[in-house]
Amino acid sequence: MAKIMLWPDVYREHGHWLPAVNLAKSLQDDGHQVEFMGIPDCASIVAPYQATFRTILEDIYVPGHSVNDRLEPVGQRWKPHHLLPMCRGALDDIFTGANKPDLLVAGYFACLEAAILSHKYDIPIVLLTTYLRHPDDDPAMFAKTKLVFMHEQVAQKIIDTAMGGADNTLEEFLQPLEDCEEIIPCPRDFDYFDDDWKHGEKTHYVEPMILRAPLDGSSLPSNPTGYDPPIPTDKKIIYATSGSQVADYEDMARQFFKNLIAMMNTPNMGSYHLVLAMGDKLLAEFEVLYKVDIGQSTLPSNVTLTAWVSQLEIMKAADAVFMHGGLATIKESILEEVPIVIFPHGKDQVDNALRIERAGVGISPKVDVLTPQALRKLLTEATTSTWIRKSLGAMSGLFAAADAEDPKPSVSIINDVLTGS
Repeated sequence: MAKIMLWPDVYREHGHWLPAVNLAKSLQDDGHQVEFMGIPDCASIVAPYQATFRTILEDIYVPGHSVNDRLEPVGQRWKPHHLLPMCRGALDDIFTGANKPDLLVAGYFACLEAAILSHKYDIPIVLLTTYLRHPDDDPAMFAKTKLVFMHEQVAQKIIDTAMGGADNTLEEFLQPLEDCEEIIPCPRDFDYFDDDWKHGEKTHYVEPMILRAPLDGSSLPSNPTGYDPPIPTDKKIIYATSGSQVADYEDMARQFFKNLIAMMNTPNMGSYHLVLAMGDKLLAEFEVLYKVDIGQSTLPSNVTLTAWVSQLEIMKAADAVFMHGGLATIKESILEEVPIVIFPHGKDQVDNALRIERAGVGISPKVDVLTPQALRKLLTEATTSTWIRKSLGAMSGLFAAADAEDPKPSVSIINDVLTGS
């Protein structure tokens, strides 16, 4: 049995953390001891799953940082403030001593941090990449990009301090990221098959890591997010979300949500109910905008606003999902065979829109059709298409087959790393 530490992301991004909960359960079922580590704001993501969580960097990323963004530069998602403290031993209590981990599973977006830890503590790493990246956007390139945009002396200080010497090269520092195994929790069938979309031999598509269960064998609360919005059982449910990174494209999400609400006032929508998961900040804004906060709601009666919701639960009841295009939400939709209408907000979501159309599991309209009437037409198109239903069934079957493999592909890869195979 090995002790494995998981660090899915430096920040509070559900789409990066929740697949790691699935992986943790698979590793534990295989006999390994697993723990998570992260900044204070991330603890609540894994808490419902009874996972052991080690709080780190709490003096830098104090509780509430994910909402309040207290560090300069304000508005920049990734901050470098923790890198030199890590190099100087801020995580010694975790990575030294008799109870230190044998392996670190780090998220793609924490790969620079993983390189530091690999050098400083001589710990093997496996990377968990929770989006479908282009082959050229490999982890070493991602980490290099962060370093080269720093002040040159600061970047060199990080490299030398982590490696315990002087005049180390950037290439030497990045070598652990070139050498490590990388797992992508999505079957290959959903990604591109173009000739220029081929990963190296150390990058592996594995099981989708969608379903989650408590690590202690207990039952999971029906809504592990802690939010419990009233959802009618006698209506067809439309679920809409802009994902856990909604703050990154707030203006687009705001208009997206307003138009969806307006759609619910169009004719013949009485049999539908919209559940809109919009994050804490926009929820507070919309409750003022629609006078919910003063008990004089102007919202259509067939709309429910909530900050978050258990997507795994609501997908079981949903008739359609309107989404931004994050991979985690796409996978959950496919698993439950829910037709997708995707409006990419940014990042990898444009590529995901193309994947959805190529796979036939949904539709990706142009952004200039966001009128209430056009949205209503898209809803009809998505929910009545026999081709979409057939494609969803086929892709869901492929997901289920990958998840049913024993041992799980991810576990086999990690075991090989542990044994040096």
